[in-house]
Amino acid sequence: MADERCRITVVGEHRQVDLAVPARAPIAEYIDDLARLCELEENELMPAAWSLATGTGGAIAPERSLADLGMADGQLLYLRDVVADEFDEPVVLDVAEQVSEVSEQALDRRWDARSRTVTVMACGLVWWLAALVLFAVAQPVEPAVTGTAAAALGLLLPGLSWLATERRWAVPGSVRLALALSAIPCLAVASWPLVAQETAPSAALTANGTTALCLAGGVLVGAVLAAVASMGVTTTAVLLGALIGTVVTGLLVLLKADTAQCAAVIAVVAFGLLLIAPATAGRVAAFGYRRQGGSTPEGAELETAVRTAMLLLALWGGALSLACAVALVLLGTDGTSPFSAAITACIGLGLLLRAGAAKVVVEVAPVGIAGAIGLFTLLLAGSAQLDLPGWSGPTAAVVVGAVLVLYGFRRLMRPELPSMRRPLWFGGLGAVLGAFAIPLTVAAFGVFDQLMGIGRNL
Repeated sequence: MADERCRITVVGEHRQVDLAVPARAPIAEYIDDLARLCELEENELMPAAWSLATGTGGAIAPERSLADLGMADGQLLYLRDVVADEFDEPVVLDVAEQVSEVSEQALDRRWDARSRTVTVMACGLVWWLAALVLFAVAQPVEPAVTGTAAAALGLLLPGLSWLATERRWAVPGSVRLALALSAIPCLAVASWPLVAQETAPSAALTANGTTALCLAGGVLVGAVLAAVASMGVTTTAVLLGALIGTVVTGLLVLLKADTAQCAAVIAVVAFGLLLIAPATAGRVAAFGYRRQGGSTPEGAELETAVRTAMLLLALWGGALSLACAVALVLLGTDGTSPFSAAITACIGLGLLLRAGAAKVVVEVAPVGIAGAIGLFTLLLAGSAQLDLPGWSGPTAAVVVGAVLVLYGFRRLMRPELPSMRRPLWFGGLGAVLGAFAIPLTVAAFGVFDQLMGIGRNL
């Protein structure tokens, strides 16, 4: 600091700069220039009052100089907003009160008569459904008897839910919802012995195809009854999922798709639904709220609506990611179709890019895990499909893991991680890769080969 200047490294939200600043000048004289160099975002409503801070301390008073603080050359400093917490209300934390509050909310609920009654009813409902499934699989009696009983139960339970809502009985909403959703497994079980086993395979439908189509139809009818009996966010989401599943099942059954073809279609459809999952979850939550008679939510109601949408996004994203992961594993290990490896690569990379472009953890985690499972399976089992040596796939998997660990460890060595700007092109590139998987899926059904054969005969 002999030349009256101090050489420091300043870290902002998106950039860091190395420069020399006047050692004895107040920080306020040059802090705005540092903020511009680090490309900090400005808020016109509440302008920031920037200052410098060390990695472990608070913001330094802007009227002080680096020489007063004894800063040496090479010091690493961070830009801080002095007034960021100015309007925050004081928070008094009492450990005993917090523990008591959490305990009362989560683990210390009263085991009263109502709780015991609800538990007994839930156990009886699960027992009832399990017995129906066992009767349908083991067939100790005539299939028609099991199917008739399941169909009657599938109509009775949502009818009780609807009647409890109309008569305003003191039945908890969760119980009414469980009664309504019980129609789905009941009618699915009823469709198998009553329809699937009584229908002979035809030229258009195989035995397995007939069973799958009947089960999907039973699920769809049960979802419709559940939505009618207890209209809400959950039943609306289940109805939408059942409708999509039935359409996809019917398409695959009519095409007589094999395992690889089914996995390809499921992966592409699930990936497309994941792209629109956030917007769809918000619209479904808003639709269910309006159908329940609510107006525009405000205050606590708005917080409840947002929490419901986030829960729906988590469940929906988890289910679609699970479907994608299973389909990618089947594709990655398939050795019959020459397009399986390409579809797995496109969807797997698309899922990882989608996870990188997501904004909330409930969307990032399942999508990223599904993409990683697909690419990991491709690296381990796809060497044979690509005519590569057997050691190339596992070696590539080890190298990828080493690169990720070294990258993360290098970033964690810093005292404070600078925020990473989310690349805007992640989402677009992921959607493009998913679009590439569509013609590959069409090719897996032999459509292009048929078109080429038609062209040769012209």
